[in-house]
Order: sequence, then structure tokens, then C-alpha cells
Amino acid sequence: MAKMTEQEKNRILPFSKGRKMLAEASRQSKRYGHIKGILEVDVTKPVEIMNMYRERTGERLSFTSWVIKCVAQAVSDYRVVQTFRLGRNRMIEFYDVDIKTNVEKETKDGMKIPIQYLVRKAQEKSFKEIHDEIRAAQKYKEEKRKDERKIKRQQNLIMSLPVLLRKIFWHNIMTNPHKVKKHLGTIGVTALGMFGQGLSGYALPNTPHSTTFAIGAIVKKPIYIDGEFQPRDILHLTLIFNHDVVDGGPAVRFSNHLSVLMKEAYALDEFIT
Repeated sequence: MAKMTEQEKNRILPFSKGRKMLAEASRQSKRYGHIKGILEVDVTKPVEIMNMYRERTGERLSFTSWVIKCVAQAVSDYRVVQTFRLGRNRMIEFYDVDIKTNVEKETKDGMKIPIQYLVRKAQEKSFKEIHDEIRAAQKYKEEKRKDERKIKRQQNLIMSLPVLLRKIFWHNIMTNPHKVKKHLGTIGVTALGMFGQGLSGYALPNTPHSTTFAIGAIVKKPIYIDGEFQPRDILHLTLIFNHDVVDGGPAVRFSNHLSVLMKEAYALDEFIT
């Protein structure tokens, strides 16, 4: 058997239109003056509640869905973080919190692929409603195939356009906050922790959103409390703000508010017996 050359060992893979569209969307982050901050949030209490609930019922609650609920409430309390430029001399602060996140969706053949999903008016929904909505989005349903094929056709149509026309398309969306809200939501939440169990660190993603939160791993750390070190579950969380419209003071106050909500297990009372 002939020995394979170095070039023959390599694999040539297709770069799909969907991946091209994702890459072009990520490049839109250059439009914003993003600042990035990292938080260590003590989530010992919510983790314990979720673990105890799973032991009692067998149901695993979605940590990402809970973070989305906390983010939605915090943004609703500090709506300045979902402010967008509106033309040259104005800004718009949206009322509804529309959160775009990534989920792993099951395909017809049982495979799982990452997709983007929008939780509309997340501030009006309970944690359980958001949890059930995202769980439903993850499952393969034949009746949803028609809508998915329609979206796929639209993506293929956009990516079949010449590069210049695609740039015009993206410019038309990204300079219109109402279109950004329609297609991308007002807030981004990316759950990188779900793809890297056991890894420790922070994600610093490029994002087409004005404000984005990147959920990292939960790690055990010794925290000094009441005169002694105690093992605590610490969430690594990255916060990305558009400094063009969000000043440092409001960003810090928002971050502190979000941290308190998460530490106190906001919206989880109904799961405690």
C-alpha cells in the first residue's frame, strides 16, 4: 500500500452558506465601540436548587434558560444597556427585551447542530416559560420543517448575492435598530459553557449585538466568607457593552444588579420544596 503524502492526509471541507452568513454577521461587531468585562458570579445557591430539583423529579433545569431570565430582568431594570444609535443625532432605548441565544437542535437523523434562537419579550416570561420554549426549540418537530426550510431558502438567497450587495444588505440592517431588533434581538446571550464541560476560562466573542453576555464554565473555588474559606460554585461570565451608547457607570451598576440577582437565585423560588 502506497504511503500517503502530507497533502493527501489533509481534508477539504465545504464552507457552507450558513457558516458564511454567520461569519459576515460576526464581522458587524466592528460597527460598535465594544468594551468587555469579566465577572465571577457566585451561583452556589441556584446550582444547589437545580441539583435538588433534579434529584426529586428527574428533570434537569436549563442553567442557560435561567441566566436568560436573570439577564432579561436586569435589562428590564436597566434598559439603557439595550440602547441603539438612531441616525446621527438620536438614540433609541427599546422596551421589550428580545434575547438571541444559541441552542443545540436535534435533526431528523438524531444529530445535534447549533442554531440561533430568539426569545421575544423575555422580561414578561417566567423562567419555566423560557426553559420550556428553548427545550421545544431544541427538539426535532416535523411541523416546523416548513418554517425552517423557508429560513434556509432566505439564507441561501442572501448568500448567493454578490459581495457588494451583501455589504449593502448588512449595512441596511445594522444601521436600522428596528431591523436589528427584528433579526438579531436587542441582547445576545451565548452559552459557550455547554460546549466545553470541565473547561475553565472566559470567552471574548465578537458579536453583532450592542450588548452580549457570554456564559462560561462553572468552577469550584474557595471563597473567604465569615472568617473561613468555603467551596463555592463560581460562574465565569463575560459582559460586552457598546460604549458608544452605554457609559461605564450604568454598565457597572447593571453588572452589580445582575450579579445580585444570580447570587440570590432569582426566579427559582417555585422549585424549592
